[in-house]
Amino acid sequence: MAPTVTRLAPSPTGHLHLGHAWSFLCTWALARTHGWSVRLRLEDLDASRASADARADALWCLQWLGVEWDGDPELQSEHVDRHHRAMQGLAARGLVFEAPHSRAQVRAAGEGAPGPSEANAPNEGDAVLRFPASLRPPPGDSWNFRNTACNHRFACPAGPRTIHDQLYGDRTLDPSMVWGDPLIWMKSGVPSYQLAVVVDDLAAGVTDVVRGEDLLDSAVLQSILIDALGGTRPRWWHLPLVVDDQGRRLAKRHDALSLRSLAAAGATPGRVRQLVRHWCGHVELCGESSPAELAGAVTPPGLRSLVAIKARLRVTPDIVHWLCHGP
Repeated sequence: MAPTVTRLAPSPTGHLHLGHAWSFLCTWALARTHGWSVRLRLEDLDASRASADARADALWCLQWLGVEWDGDPELQSEHVDRHHRAMQGLAARGLVFEAPHSRAQVRAAGEGAPGPSEANAPNEGDAVLRFPASLRPPPGDSWNFRNTACNHRFACPAGPRTIHDQLYGDRTLDPSMVWGDPLIWMKSGVPSYQLAVVVDDLAAGVTDVVRGEDLLDSAVLQSILIDALGGTRPRWWHLPLVVDDQGRRLAKRHDALSLRSLAAAGATPGRVRQLVRHWCGHVELCGESSPAELAGAVTPPGLRSLVAIKARLRVTPDIVHWLCHGP
């Protein structure tokens, strides 16, 4: 029987925050409870934002939290060769084409509409534009992957697609109506998030993907790419999001809620683990939790209960004060 494998995939472009802690600790707890292997991949393709300091911060945060992984950490940027091979395979099937258009040109085509937030999409901005069919080139030389310094897009088939999530159940949407033909290779010479994450998960033998609910719709698009590459779809586990006191999804701009800043103010790994147990409905905000106690608290039924009540895991000033000062 093939091993069950999950992964931790931080993007080293800034300090990691409590939202990352929630995701990483849930991933680790599920893995340890169910006997999964855990791989660590640092998604550093965004050369304009990734840095050695941020990589070191990501490793420090995981170690501080008590999150363990198997094998050596992998840098995504060291494997662009396998992304290139995947593009060649898609090109051989006539599924990718050159798309030198700027974002302004896509908007000006009249059909471009903001898509879902893609916080992990390097160089694609905060919102992915829907690429209009009018900009897809006619059959010919543009349908190839010879010029790696040109944007390339995936010819997304029209029609509804369904994936199954272990927490949210079935998710159905038409990716061509959300992204149009999504950008999968960028003129900077690297793949976009959507392609890179699929190729790297397939290469690592990932069977279970645990991540935030904001990427649930992306799983539908990624399922099409996986099918096109001849891979096996993983089981998806999309977690409810952590938000700030105003209900906004945490981002790296929330530096006061970064793990590094909280630790400097007195927060402990045990209290962060206790916060995760509290969000899962097991304990009040007092004391600390060991890794073993955390592993027993994060369960599929408990996470499904959070989804069922549409929970938003809110970081209030009282929670921040407790993290830093106890008791």
